[in-house]
Amino acid sequence: MTPDPACRLEEDLRRADVRLPRLSPVFDVVIPAAVLAVLVAAAAAGALAGEVRPLGLALLAVAAVPWVHWLRRGDEGPSWWFGVAALTPIAVLSAGWWFATPLGLGAGAAHVLLALPVLLLVAMVLAFAPAAMAGGLAAGAYLAYGGPLVVAWLSGQPGATTSAVLLWHAVAALAAVAGYAVRLTVQLSARVAEAQVARDRQRRADERRAVARDVHDVVAHTLSVTMLHVTAARMAVRRGSSGAAEEALQEAERHGRASLADVRRVVRVLRTDGAAPQPTLADVETLAHSYRAAGLPVDLSTSLDGAGPPAAELAVYRVLQEALANAARHGRGPATVDLRVADGGIALTVANPAANPAVAPPPGPAPGHGLRGMAERMAAAGGTVSAGADGDRWVVRAVVPAVVASVVPADRA
Repeated sequence: MTPDPACRLEEDLRRADVRLPRLSPVFDVVIPAAVLAVLVAAAAAGALAGEVRPLGLALLAVAAVPWVHWLRRGDEGPSWWFGVAALTPIAVLSAGWWFATPLGLGAGAAHVLLALPVLLLVAMVLAFAPAAMAGGLAAGAYLAYGGPLVVAWLSGQPGATTSAVLLWHAVAALAAVAGYAVRLTVQLSARVAEAQVARDRQRRADERRAVARDVHDVVAHTLSVTMLHVTAARMAVRRGSSGAAEEALQEAERHGRASLADVRRVVRVLRTDGAAPQPTLADVETLAHSYRAAGLPVDLSTSLDGAGPPAAELAVYRVLQEALANAARHGRGPATVDLRVADGGIALTVANPAANPAVAPPPGPAPGHGLRGMAERMAAAGGTVSAGADGDRWVVRAVVPAVVASVVPADRA
C-alpha cells in the first residue's frame, strides 16, 4: 500500500527542520468530509428540483463509498481501487445527464457539483500518486466528467455549449497545474530533508575530526616532552645523579598532569557545548620553553607586528606544537623556529636536522594523523602548510596570507 502522503510530507518537512501545522487531519477528515458534503448537496439539488431519480441516487451512494472508507480508515495514500470506485459512478451519472435521463440526478446544479470531486481527485493523484498511477487516474477523472460533456457538445445536445466545454477544460487544467505544483513541493521537501540529514552527518563528522585534532595535539605534545624528561632521568640514573633524575621525573609528572587537565578541558567543552580559552601566538614562548626544559634545544625567532585572527593564530600554534613534537621524537638536533606576523598575515617555519632526510618522520601516534591534522587546521584558517625534507633538515612551513586572515571567522579552526 502506498504510504500516507500527508505523513510522508510531514516527515520530510520535520527532517528539514520546517515546522508547519499538522497535515494529517486535513487528509484524514477534512477532504473526505468535504467531498461527502458535495455529494449530499448534489442529491439535495436534485430533490429540490423535483426530480427524484432512484438510479441516480443509488449511483451517488456508490460514489460516496470510497470517501466514507477514507473518512473511517484515514488516508491510505493513492490507489487504483479508490480512483476506479470514486470515478465510475460519476462517469455513469455524467453520461446519464446527457444521454440517459433515469441515470442522472435531474438538476443542472447537481451535475455541476459532481465536477468538484473529480477535480479534487485530479489534483491529489497528480500531487501524490506514482507517475503511472497519476497519469492514468488523472486521465480517467478527466474522461469521467469531461468525456460525456464533449460527446454531448459534438452531438449538439442542448446545454452542451462551447463555453461549458471551454470552462471545463480551464478548471481541469487549473486542477492539474495545482496538483503538479504540490508534487514539486513534495519532491523539494524530500530533497531538502535529505540535504539536511547529509549536512547534519557532515557536521558531526567535522566535530569528531576537530575533537580528534585537539586530543592528538594535547597528547602528542605532552608525550613528546614527557619522553624527553624520562630519557633525561634514565641518563641521570646511569650517571649516578639521583637529583637530576628526580628533577626530570618531576617535570615528566608535571607535564602528564597538565595533559590530563587539557583532556578534561576538551571533554568539558564537549559536554557543556561551550567555549574554552585557546592558545594564541603569545603562548609560543611558553611552548618553546617546555621543550627546552625537556632537553630539546629550540632557537625561537619571532616578529609579532600585531596579531592575526584567533582562528589563524590557533591553527599556526597547533602546527608549531606538532612540528616540535615531531622534532623531539624523530629529529637528531636542535629545532629552529621562525615566526612572523605582519598586517594580519602569519608565516611559520620550523626546521630541525632529520634522522633520515629521505623519509618523512612519522607525524603522530598513527601514521599520517599529524600531517593531516596540520593540513586540516590550516585549510580551515584559510592558510597552507607543507612539510618535507630540505637537504639534511626536515622543514615545516605554514602560511596564512594577510588577505585571507582578515576575513577568517573565529570558529573555523
